[in-house]
Amino acid sequence: MDKELKDKNILVVGDIMLDHYVMGEVERISPEAPVPIVHVYNEYSTLGGCGNTVRNIRETGANVYCLASVGNDEYGREIMTLLDNIGAVQMLVLESKRTTVKERVIASERKIQMIRIDRETTTQINHKFPIDYLRETDVEYDIIVISDYAKGMITKELMDHLHTLNVPIIVDPKPQNFKLYSNVFMITPNEKEWHEIVKLTFPNPPNSMDYILLTEGKEGMTLMDNRDKSYTKIESTPVDVYNVSGAGDTVVSIMAVCLSMGWNPIDAAHVANRCAAYVVTQVGTSVVPKDKFWEMATNYKAGL
Repeated sequence: MDKELKDKNILVVGDIMLDHYVMGEVERISPEAPVPIVHVYNEYSTLGGCGNTVRNIRETGANVYCLASVGNDEYGREIMTLLDNIGAVQMLVLESKRTTVKERVIASERKIQMIRIDRETTTQINHKFPIDYLRETDVEYDIIVISDYAKGMITKELMDHLHTLNVPIIVDPKPQNFKLYSNVFMITPNEKEWHEIVKLTFPNPPNSMDYILLTEGKEGMTLMDNRDKSYTKIESTPVDVYNVSGAGDTVVSIMAVCLSMGWNPIDAAHVANRCAAYVVTQVGTSVVPKDKFWEMATNYKAGL
């Protein structure tokens, strides 16, 4: 199956971030204030936001294009380097006032997150620049993923242009931007996002997309087919959860990969469910290794 992805082109559009991790040991409380002292032994950065979706897709072997915005700063340049390192095609615009950074301080061998520090702006990006970028390229995409973190990248004008490409669009949504997702192929909200969407759209049900894939944590997933109003429940496998950060990115990524290969949404959702169960057992925002993805996909196809 690996060969099926070498010619697949997946476009990821969204809000990119830098996830920075500070790892350390805690042995005592500060004499200055009732807070723990963290002795740092390691620091590293990874792609966050839509960048984590890019990482997940690229790891499977598909070609991935990243359309996002960063600031003209050191963090933006670090994101560019990280995208280059994984072989993703950059389509970055320098429209953000500053690059979004999420810094997490992780303590002890038990990997306890002590604090998260966010640096960001949420100013809406001028839609002209990403649209011009798309017009200047002649790539034929197999599927488009919208990874929306409500930081300003996703606009009505950009969504309107993406629809002209006549490619299935999957959205990892933010409820406040729900009106932008009309007529997409699928949205993949978690339970909290879904309840907010339902409240925002009441009394009219949110049915302007073909499918809704509701992720429900330890309860698995529910795939709703708006075309025939059917429901498919996908049960989860009990696992030891270390970190749920990035699980939603994994779901939308694996859905995009499987659908690009022509899988039906039900089979794709089953594999995405297994992949999400894997990443929550990992420390930090993780991706599914290529071999692990193909193992899960092959086992599912074999009925295992």
